[in-house]
Amino acid sequence: MFLYVKIYYGPCEDFYTLSHKPQKLLGLRDQLLKLGYRVDLVPVEFRNYCVLEMCGYEIFRCNISNLSFNTSCAPDPVCARAVAAVESASLRLQRANTYMWLRDYLAEEIFLRNQLGPRAHWLPTVEHSTKPASVQDCIKCCRILTSKNKCN
Repeated sequence: MFLYVKIYYGPCEDFYTLSHKPQKLLGLRDQLLKLGYRVDLVPVEFRNYCVLEMCGYEIFRCNISNLSFNTSCAPDPVCARAVAAVESASLRLQRANTYMWLRDYLAEEIFLRNQLGPRAHWLPTVEHSTKPASVQDCIKCCRILTSKNKCN
């Protein structure tokens, strides 16, 4: 869930040509794949545009012409900052998810266990006497049996 990154990139203007150059994102993509992230490259029509997105949130933005062409992440400082932003955002999103889950769990538990919550429908504890009651005592108490039936 938090290990999915979308990279939106636009056409880059180099040597008097304007075209999409996903080769500028190879170092960034390879480094994120090594770290275990799933990466999608999405071309858009905005000139010199590069945005990294996780869970619908923009986490890093830069000019795509600032990224090095077809190199690894180590010599490129912009790429290193983008990787650091992805790792930081992943940690923050996971903390927020855990916090929200715990808050909802505690609210549910408090609601269930307070005086306004639903009651548990368990039988109350019954103390057993040493001598069982007679049939006449049960008839007097409950008044269920009014006539005697003959058994064959």
